[in-house]
Amino acid sequence: MDAKITGKFIADARKRKKMTQAELGESLHVTDKAVSKWECGKCLPDSSLLEEISKVLEVSIYELLKGEYIEQEAAEAENTKIVSTLFQEVQKLKKNTTLAGALCAILISFITAIYSLLWPSGERAYEQFFAGFVKGVSAASLIVGIFLIFYAWVKFAERNTD
Repeated sequence: MDAKITGKFIADARKRKKMTQAELGESLHVTDKAVSKWECGKCLPDSSLLEEISKVLEVSIYELLKGEYIEQEAAEAENTKIVSTLFQEVQKLKKNTTLAGALCAILISFITAIYSLLWPSGERAYEQFFAGFVKGVSAASLIVGIFLIFYAWVKFAERNTD
């Protein structure tokens, strides 16, 4: 996605709609200076605005990203392809987040297990409580980590069977 090409496309589409930069900015809840920066190619619109820009200018999101007008059938096919790709990326991020959480839980369990082995339980009640608490945290973290790994594995297997 080239900022200058996309900016020229936004300017052209805006002019076709006989809108000023201020009018476009007002309909998008941004300033006319932001619209000017897009059209000059200094920056790109925030991705959260792409759908609204496409509605206001009556162009597809794919046309905005590509910076040129395309046929309607091709635009719909490309929009579907883009949405599918974005959905797949979100699924990958969710999987990575689950695995990262599992690894963190297991790491915490190992750290607390090692700490509990090195920390003597002591004779006083609070020392014994603390030693038991650390062992409990270690066990709970290990169980959570194993559960998260199992959960990620099941979700991955479900996606591969679909």
